[in-house]
Amino acid sequence: MSNSMPMVPVSEAIEMVLRETAKLLWSRSTSSEESSSSCVPSNLVGRISATDIKAPSPGYPNHNSSIMDGYAVKTCDLIRALGDYNSMSERDQQEFVLDFTVIAKIFAGDETIPSHHSEINGRKAIYLTTGAVVPDGYDAVIPVEETILLERADGISNMQIVRTKVQSVLNTKPWTWIRTIGCDVPADSIVLSRGELICPVHLALLTQVGVSLQHVRVKDIVRVGVLSTGNELIANALGGYTTNGKIPDANRPLLLAQLSTYHNCEAVDLGIVSDDEGRDNISTKLEDALFGEGSVDVIITTGGISMGEKDIMEQVFVEGMGGKIHFGRMNMKPGKPTTFITIDKSINGQTHRKLVFALPGNPVSASVCTELLVRPCLDLLHHGVDVNSISDDIDSFVQFASENAIVHEEVIATLESDIVLDKGRPEYHRVSLERTPVVSQHGTQQYAYQATSTGVQRSSRVLSLRNADGLMMLPRGGPLGCGYDVAEKGMSYPVLLFSSLSVSNLTKPRFKDSLHCKMSTAAPDNKKDDAIQVGLIICSTEEPQDENAESKICTTVARTLNKHCRASILRKATIIFNDNNALTQQLPDTVNGTAMEGVDIIFVVGCIGNIAGFSSGLEISHVLRSIMLKKANALALQVRQAAASQDGLAALFENVVGTVRKGSAVLISCSDKGLEGAVGSISGSIRHLRSVLVQ
Repeated sequence: MSNSMPMVPVSEAIEMVLRETAKLLWSRSTSSEESSSSCVPSNLVGRISATDIKAPSPGYPNHNSSIMDGYAVKTCDLIRALGDYNSMSERDQQEFVLDFTVIAKIFAGDETIPSHHSEINGRKAIYLTTGAVVPDGYDAVIPVEETILLERADGISNMQIVRTKVQSVLNTKPWTWIRTIGCDVPADSIVLSRGELICPVHLALLTQVGVSLQHVRVKDIVRVGVLSTGNELIANALGGYTTNGKIPDANRPLLLAQLSTYHNCEAVDLGIVSDDEGRDNISTKLEDALFGEGSVDVIITTGGISMGEKDIMEQVFVEGMGGKIHFGRMNMKPGKPTTFITIDKSINGQTHRKLVFALPGNPVSASVCTELLVRPCLDLLHHGVDVNSISDDIDSFVQFASENAIVHEEVIATLESDIVLDKGRPEYHRVSLERTPVVSQHGTQQYAYQATSTGVQRSSRVLSLRNADGLMMLPRGGPLGCGYDVAEKGMSYPVLLFSSLSVSNLTKPRFKDSLHCKMSTAAPDNKKDDAIQVGLIICSTEEPQDENAESKICTTVARTLNKHCRASILRKATIIFNDNNALTQQLPDTVNGTAMEGVDIIFVVGCIGNIAGFSSGLEISHVLRSIMLKKANALALQVRQAAASQDGLAALFENVVGTVRKGSAVLISCSDKGLEGAVGSISGSIRHLRSVLVQ
């Protein structure tokens, strides 16, 4: 039974889901299972192209056209006129008239091209509007602003170049102000690649090059079935009160609507099954949904997976359908009993794989687990894997696909109020966010996020999802967790966003880079955390006048850290520098040398004394930045703001946060002004910070 299985960290659960999803993609890529179809043009956006589509010859545009309102001319006429012009005296050049006989007018959309009018001698021009076809033999357009139109007595129009523009017009190069054939989209260039997500711009490109949108082949979209289980459920779409013992099925409408917002699948309503229908009857119904006509690729069930007498869904999938459980419990709140199953069935000699997410029955748990597990799975199925990255080796393919799968976008947010931590499991706390623009130390605009809890987080309370912008990942509290019981106002944690900030998939985080996935394994579930080993480097331009100054700094750092985690100062060093050259040599040696050996976190504290001392503080930051491997600028800004809130002078110090010692330790610089505020701003998340930045 899955309830006897160990709880897996969320990151491991996501990785298992992605790896098994990648295996499904592999089986499709090596068989004829992957299919495609056409769809109505209005439904193309968001689908995945099944083929490469090239621009037919001659490309776009398929004719030379004018970029400006003006006159088409022949540059050979201009070359001859330029020869005459150059042979004239300066006075004659000032009197030189460059004119053309206007033989026709062509407007955008005209299909009839006028004859050459060979009976007219001299230079000829044709009036064109923007977008009009440039006739053969004409290879430049003179903008109308550089011309004067004169009507002759015989009814023929003359176009004359404005005197101040004569010299520049005479030097006009061929194809000036003309869009040449195929200049926008060359013939045989790929306008839509296989595996590419179709965007509105693709519809414009395909239309321009003459490809019928009705003939565009797209990968069949992933179909996801949603099934609710339980004797207590009734379909309450028409509203009204339920009878005693019955509750409305809120899960299906919630999940069906949630899936529709992902734009990567087709959600299929599979209705409700009663526990009393029994294992065999439910298995038959699910067998038809997964492998029958119009089958689904993924199925989500809610309810029936806990430890109750009538919780039979695991039996249905494993004993009734031959499924394999990959995990049966997750180390998280809400959603602990979540179960992930794969079912492989041979049909006509070919193995067909289906993915099953058996989720808890409480609607909040079901929604959160769908967001955490199902969404990345569907994104991977929908987008597939870059065909250029496909390997003949399944293991390499699975690793590449899972590591590069798109996962939730993340921001670091600061709590607006205290939250009591769960002492049993990490919690995915629903929060609303407020974004505030801030200016970084380098003058660029960034954003700071403030998080507000949506209230009581009970897994049955759907109101906790209302107005939620994301899931704040809070650590397990208590001595077996992060070492403290309350996430206090002002402390910062990562938030997984429900809605993406990025337009392009290229800028969305990948599983291998996910802050969330690294942090979820930061502290073991049932192992008491070891104390964080801290190194302290105190920098000053002079010997301290107060003999207890260094001791006070040590005490402040240690006391502030231990409010939220177990930390001890393992190593301490002092640098007295009279010039910047001495600092440039001593500080890197101290940070990376034996003086800081074995530490997890290094605090570099600059004793600035007064405003004049801040120039040395800037030099400290400059030296440290040059030896950092990874920089965490947002956290540095957070440290600076917290210090400044305690002592205004601290705002003049340039804080830095990043990794040093070949990536084995995190370094944080701050001044002795506002020191308690600076250390306190990150003390609650310092263990997670180290686990994320240190590789």
